[in-house]
Amino acid sequence: MRVRKFISSSYARALDTVKHELGEDALIISSRCIKPARPGMPGEVEITAAIDYAPVQNWENIGNGKSNASDPDPNFWNNDSLDLPSLVMSLASQSERAHLLGLDKSQFGIFQQMTQSGVDEKLAGKIIEKAGNSCAKDSNKRDQDITKLLTRVMDCAGPVQLTEGSQKRVALVGPTGAGKTTTIAKLAADFSLRQKKKVALISLDTYRMGAFDQLKIYGDIMQIPTELAADKYEFQSSIKKHQDKDLILIDTMGRSHQDAGYAAELKEIFETVGKVETHLVASISSQEKILNAVHKQLAPLGLDRALFTKLDEGLNFGSLLNFSLRTRLPFSYFTSGQRVPEDIEIANQKKVIRLIFN
Repeated sequence: MRVRKFISSSYARALDTVKHELGEDALIISSRCIKPARPGMPGEVEITAAIDYAPVQNWENIGNGKSNASDPDPNFWNNDSLDLPSLVMSLASQSERAHLLGLDKSQFGIFQQMTQSGVDEKLAGKIIEKAGNSCAKDSNKRDQDITKLLTRVMDCAGPVQLTEGSQKRVALVGPTGAGKTTTIAKLAADFSLRQKKKVALISLDTYRMGAFDQLKIYGDIMQIPTELAADKYEFQSSIKKHQDKDLILIDTMGRSHQDAGYAAELKEIFETVGKVETHLVASISSQEKILNAVHKQLAPLGLDRALFTKLDEGLNFGSLLNFSLRTRLPFSYFTSGQRVPEDIEIANQKKVIRLIFN
């Protein structure tokens, strides 16, 4: 990509020079007025513009073994994330990126606040645009409009719902270290001790050393039966053993997000007993690329909810909004801290909004 600056006596003349030098496909990154060096002298206009090296008509040959010596590195252009607009955005300053997203100067403040909290820049731009002109005027009205919009677009499905006379089976799935076992204990304590429901615990985690022992300790303290199932047959047997229970909470083995067979293995186990409600458990401190990879990995299970843990360890919380809008997976619970059962709460949109704008 080629980036150049053009200075002229007027915007129109500078723009003509851009088109003459770089062509009609040039993308304007930024423009600014340059104050005269001395009083009485005319001011000037500076335009920063960019264009790709390869002609558009030759792009279909790039990366297919047909590029010639004058073409750029095929591998460079073969990466979908390195399209021209993305490269321009990465080179521009934050205020320039806000301008490229269609925002005016009066909206830069709220844009900066959102992006510093971890909200994806393009999502932040769309949210501010959707909120309307109030983002450029009264700050109180702006905050109200953004709150209403985020409340509407984020989905929070509420807690695990039990039906009288019917057993609910809930499995927590996700990567190792996300906090599944501790969260299972928190849910068990809430339903067993506070709501007085009949609860059983089943662990499928035969991989992690001491995983079942940890769950068993929680179960013994709460006087809740706890089972270990090494395969689908033992799992089916454990479910039948506890047919009288209102709720069965299932702790699963954690796997790397690169394990392609993880979802298929769990699906085969769950299908032996019928419907199992699945909650994807993820830590707020996880990298967003990993969160997206985990969601993609486990999507074949038919995920029902998302549950974010370790909010007390988070530095920014825009990833909650990013995850919600990208996956459309409803939130069920948030956890923070290790206390059982205190450190768990029902997820709601206002909580996410407070965390982002704190």
